[in-house]
Amino acid sequence: MHGDGPDSEMALRTASKGCTILVVDDDPACLDEYCDAIANLGYTVKSATSAPDALKQIAESQDIGVVITDVEMPTMDGISLLSEISNRFSLNRPIVTLVLTGHSSVQVATKAMQSQATDMLSKPVSIEQLAEALRRASAYHFAMANRFQITALTKRLDPPVVRDRPAKRNSRPTEEELRAFTRMLLKFQHNKSKFFDPAVLTGPSWEILLDIADATLRGEAVPASSASASTHVPLSTALRHVNNLVNAGLVRRWTDPTDKRRTLLELEPHAVAAMQRYLETAWKLQPQSE
Repeated sequence: MHGDGPDSEMALRTASKGCTILVVDDDPACLDEYCDAIANLGYTVKSATSAPDALKQIAESQDIGVVITDVEMPTMDGISLLSEISNRFSLNRPIVTLVLTGHSSVQVATKAMQSQATDMLSKPVSIEQLAEALRRASAYHFAMANRFQITALTKRLDPPVVRDRPAKRNSRPTEEELRAFTRMLLKFQHNKSKFFDPAVLTGPSWEILLDIADATLRGEAVPASSASASTHVPLSTALRHVNNLVNAGLVRRWTDPTDKRRTLLELEPHAVAAMQRYLETAWKLQPQSE
């Protein structure tokens, strides 16, 4: 499924208000137990007794944003369900997936991660473990929803002007057009301070933040070395500004589990939301196509 149609917009509006948890398990007793526990934790919850039933509910309910599935199920197991969710919905809406298993192993964990699962819980699951997993999943879903919204906004920034207005290949802007463009740039710069602390965004910090935001739009983390290189300042200077962004709570930093020599960066969820609001304001300042 592709595109930015009404279903995508509805999914994103729903995501901003919180999402429904879908629990998938072929064992009715386990299903009732998990649903009751999740409801008692304050979440809206739905249930499915099979993978096909889960896929049908996800397709019909835009409010479903987190899926918790048992691995061992007949006909279609949990890993296959995760793959189907990724293939059918990941380009179109934010869905976070978790797996439950009574037979955890490195092989199962690897398959789950390859199928985009964000967490794996071993049965029996305590209420504390479930609550912590759902907190992480909800935070990640919120961040994903904001990424989708930012992507939609950035797509709206350019196409109307680019598609509808002929390119001025051999013409130069008039003085009035240059003055209007300068005023717009100044407004962009002024509005930035409404969403981010100016004391933090000194020197190349804004460039680094934008580079990390660009990676976030693609659903990726960016290596610290790459974000630093984009600033064209000495590496030591850039890394100092990366530290400032981390200490200010705008950027999350961790060691790449596949390469311990590499450090990865991504925007914190609230920074993603702030960037979204900044882009919305910037979009409103743009001259609209005639």
